[in-house]
Amino acid sequence: MNNKLFVIPKPNPNAKLRLFCFPYAGGSPAIYMPWSNELHPDVELVLLQFPGRGARMGEAAHVDMQRKVDELLAHQVFLTEKPYVLMGHSLGSRVIFETTKHLAKRNAPLPRHLIASGSRAPHTSSDKERIHNLPHDAFVAELYKLNGTPKELLEHKELMELLLPLLRADFQIAECYQGEAIALPCPITVFHGYDDSDISSEQLHGWQDLSDHTIDIHYFHGDHFFINQCRDEVIRAVNQVLSKIL
Repeated sequence: MNNKLFVIPKPNPNAKLRLFCFPYAGGSPAIYMPWSNELHPDVELVLLQFPGRGARMGEAAHVDMQRKVDELLAHQVFLTEKPYVLMGHSLGSRVIFETTKHLAKRNAPLPRHLIASGSRAPHTSSDKERIHNLPHDAFVAELYKLNGTPKELLEHKELMELLLPLLRADFQIAECYQGEAIALPCPITVFHGYDDSDISSEQLHGWQDLSDHTIDIHYFHGDHFFINQCRDEVIRAVNQVLSKIL
């Protein structure tokens, strides 16, 4: 696949299933890159690289959810040509929900499963204060508190100048997007960190409103970024979901 949106660490033309992984706000394909050697051999891992990061650093980042989804839908054939699973963490979870909703409206082949990691249900409202439009110093101070951006990066002024537009754009989508409470015909597995105080029980269990199936919730020891802190356990849980489909 010669396209900058999709990064395939280990191409597998004979794969029976594709796993598309969507990053959190400010994240890149690097989050999931180490997974390529840990997944079921019949699965091809495809990582999403949106504008503003990696090989697309020179492109302006999307500032609203619809533009993100429109870019994905422009590649609907590749997205849906094989059985597939969509996984996202935090903002990525809301992107996979919105994308699946639009695919359903088009009567396109839908994901066999959604894995929504580290996110409130998209239709539930967030009571967190918005930070995307804060002045420079205040915005960087909030990034420190969130603990998702490496401190070495936050302290590297030149790099931060490059990354701030991307971070602001991602947080703008995360903070302004509100999904519809539409039940999809896809099973949903939800991953949640025990110490993730940003997501209430109501916001977590709200995912049940978005599936015709009974949702599964897996808990991990860690905060909002348990996907990095408990990587091996997360991969094991992902492989369990994929094995059931295969």
